[in-house]
Formats: sequence, structure tokens, C-alpha cells
Amino acid sequence: MIYKSTYGGGWGPLVTGTLIKNSFTARFAVGSSTVAKFILTVTAAVIFFFTLGIQHWNIILGLLIGGIITAPFSVMLTSKLPVKKMFIVIGTLVIVMSSITIYKSIF
Repeated sequence: MIYKSTYGGGWGPLVTGTLIKNSFTARFAVGSSTVAKFILTVTAAVIFFFTLGIQHWNIILGLLIGGIITAPFSVMLTSKLPVKKMFIVIGTLVIVMSSITIYKSIF
């Protein structure tokens, strides 16, 4: 569960790629996806706080800090990469992460 809450489960790159493909600017697509991830992270942190308790504060703090740190990097990266290269990077990451998940579930 922590893995899915931390990394988003792969929906972020798909949403971002789809928004860019549908003629939205890269900044808008990444910004929208990042805001959604931030809301998801805060929600997960609140749920973890109420279900796990305060003794696991390091997990909750890690989720929040991770979301805050990664947001500016994603905006900087999308402003620098051309759209075609970004699609290649996003597609490759989705394939690699999905392959790892499939491999772990089988073995």
C-alpha cells in the first residue's frame, strides 16, 4: 500500500502523456498531474495517520516530503524536454515499472 501511495501506481505518466497528446501544454499537464498526486499523498498521509497511528510518523512524513520535493523537479524537467522525447521517457518508464510489478507478482 505504501508503494502505491508513494509512486502513484503508474497513473501519473499515463494522465500526463494523454493530456499532452490532446494538445495541452506540458506545464499544464504536469501541473494538473502533480496537483492530483499531492492531493492523493495528503489523503494517504491522513489515512495512514488514523489507521497506523502516530508511532509511524516517519512513513507519513516521508510521503509528504517526497511529494513536495518531486513537484518542482517534474515541472523543470517538462519545461526542458521536447514533447516527443518526453513521450518516449514516459512510455519507457511505464513499461519498465509495469514489467517489474508483473515479475514480482509472478515470482
